[in-house]
Amino acid sequence: MNGWKNRETWLVNLWFGDTFICYAENGDTITAEYVEDVVTGYVEDVVTGYVDEIIGAPGFVQDMLDLNAIDYDGLAAHYATEEVVEE
Repeated sequence: MNGWKNRETWLVNLWFGDTFICYAENGDTITAEYVEDVVTGYVEDVVTGYVDEIIGAPGFVQDMLDLNAIDYDGLAAHYATEEVVEE
């Protein structure tokens, strides 16, 4: 998927890539654990917000999203080595 290990990893980059660039510009170290915390925290926040409205949301969302398939190491390496271009 556009050079990424799989669809899940590509989607994380698509949705959170700009955020990781901003974090890196602010001096944060982008590690695999950091990326995973951002992604899982976001998913938990979204699911928690809709649990009362969608019957069985956590199970459904977990089945639809394979967070274990995400290549967190690959994402972290990408943002750790990518030079941030100032405009």
